[in-house]
Amino acid sequence: MAKSVETIAPESDMLPPLGRRNYDSDFAPHLGLVLASGANLAIVWTGALLSGSRLLFALAVAMTVLVTIRLGLALLYAATSRSIVRKRLAPVVLGTEAIMSTNIGLFGAFALALQIDNHLAMLALAYSLTYATGMPVRCANRPFYARLHMGLVGIPIILAALYLGTPGMLVLALTLPGLAITMDTLTQSIYSNLCNIVRISQERKDVSEQYHFLALHDGLTNLLNRDGFHHALEDLRVKYGPDQRIALLWFDLHRLRDVNEGQGYAAGDKLLCEMARRMRACTPDDAVLARFGSDEFLLAVPVASRANAEQLVNRVSDRLNRPVRLDFAVVEAGTAIGVAILGEDSATVSHLMQAANIALMQAKEEKRLSCFYVPDMSRRRAERKEMERDLRAAIMRGEMAVHFQPLIDLDTGSIRCFEALVRWTHPEKGQISPEVFIPLAEETGQIITLGNWVTAQAARAAATWPEHVKLAVNLSPTQMRAPGAALGILHALRQAGLAPSRLVLEVTESVFLEENVHARRFMDDLARTQVHFALDDFGTGYSSLSYLHRYHFDKIKIDRSFVCGPEVGAHSDAIIRAVAGMGRKLGMEIVAEGIETLEQAQSLRRAGCTLGQGFYYSRAVTAQGAQELLAREAENLNHFDIAL
Repeated sequence: MAKSVETIAPESDMLPPLGRRNYDSDFAPHLGLVLASGANLAIVWTGALLSGSRLLFALAVAMTVLVTIRLGLALLYAATSRSIVRKRLAPVVLGTEAIMSTNIGLFGAFALALQIDNHLAMLALAYSLTYATGMPVRCANRPFYARLHMGLVGIPIILAALYLGTPGMLVLALTLPGLAITMDTLTQSIYSNLCNIVRISQERKDVSEQYHFLALHDGLTNLLNRDGFHHALEDLRVKYGPDQRIALLWFDLHRLRDVNEGQGYAAGDKLLCEMARRMRACTPDDAVLARFGSDEFLLAVPVASRANAEQLVNRVSDRLNRPVRLDFAVVEAGTAIGVAILGEDSATVSHLMQAANIALMQAKEEKRLSCFYVPDMSRRRAERKEMERDLRAAIMRGEMAVHFQPLIDLDTGSIRCFEALVRWTHPEKGQISPEVFIPLAEETGQIITLGNWVTAQAARAAATWPEHVKLAVNLSPTQMRAPGAALGILHALRQAGLAPSRLVLEVTESVFLEENVHARRFMDDLARTQVHFALDDFGTGYSSLSYLHRYHFDKIKIDRSFVCGPEVGAHSDAIIRAVAGMGRKLGMEIVAEGIETLEQAQSLRRAGCTLGQGFYYSRAVTAQGAQELLAREAENLNHFDIAL
């Protein structure tokens, strides 16, 4: 913002800047200036012409020139908007007014000293004194100039009165300094009041600007907030025009929650400020940067092309994914970035925001550093939302069913356990793979409801089986973290009339990576009731032996990739034998998944596995199918006994 022209005067004789409008009242042409100039000329020319004095005539001519210059300067000042021109005109105007005051003082003094007509002398004296008392009020914001004008007008008149020496003139000479002191006191009072008004106005302006800043900025990082970002983005569009491509980068900061919980919120705040500093450092000056959420940032940057946007994303991503040194540790926070381009991916700001957010979610799902929006993402996202709604209502509509796949004793060939597997038959889309809807249920939290329903349904079916046949149910980390999860499982067993010792809960290693405390408490509570646990998919994750040491497992399930995967061979056979040997030492049963042939079953039995599961024995069947498998096994066993 350009400085106010009032800053040209010395600071000691001026008010704080009052703004252009207040200053223009002094220098722009207005009615008061025109009337004062007209009265000035009328009085001096009347005195000059009626008195016949050449000296007064000369002063009238000088006054005419000064008034003309004064009005011309005022018109020129009003016609220009350039601050540098106005700044140069201001001292010329002030100097012209000082000369005019000198002229008026001399006119009044000579009107007295020349002893012209009494009426003309009275007119000249009255006007001079009126001008002398009016200027201090007009220059109240400049006390120095107020005193200067009073002196330039009053001193010549005082000298003329002393020159005449009559009693009346002597009284006039003595009283004029008192009048000057009175007017100076009035000027100082007005000046003081103006200073207070300006100070209060400035304080209110500062507070208003502060509130306005806080309303549009984040208090921690001083970046724009949501409202500020929307305003700034619109300004950016107006600045560059509707044809300019603008890349929108949506950042999601990793591990902020971990830092807050592990090192405290002060460390988390430092992490946010450091990431904000890095973003500023590697983005153009005209970029719009905002903190959009607790761990989310937005960056809008004009770009020439998609390739230019990719270069920017790579540069920013490289900078943000470098380690951050906090108080107690070095943190590799990192970010995921979703990118959309205005003018290519969307035509409106609202759709641009939606597209960048979709790209961000895609990057997080695929565990990528960055992801550019493509239209197919919106379609997939819509399908996902539709499936999420359908999944929420699937249980109530009876679309879900629990199937059971047997676990076979590799030595005897008898059924030792059934694993409960959920199946979804959509009325329009048909069979939906568990690999599709189980991860969706995990992400949306519906796995808790679904898992409880599966446990209850499977327990009711298992209650009708022979007592030596157990039930295995898969358990997700989300279920284990749910409040009262252990009590919910025990309640389902009581309702079904199934003994806790017949239930085997299968968990994966991810449970222990995410929530050690919850996992231990959950497993300890159920282990006390004789519920069994199996470590599922062993060999596909970290496969840490410390899990087997710290938690009580009755079974280890070797992942199917070691049994029927493309890399099955001598190495996988050696791994299976090692795990089986370890299981025997620890008193655990070893379950091999994915058995599809007799050769595989025989090889796994020789390797030391105790139980087998796979299509070679049976696919997952309904509860009725499980009853038929058990009945057939019982019938075969009876025939064997009769034969004996």
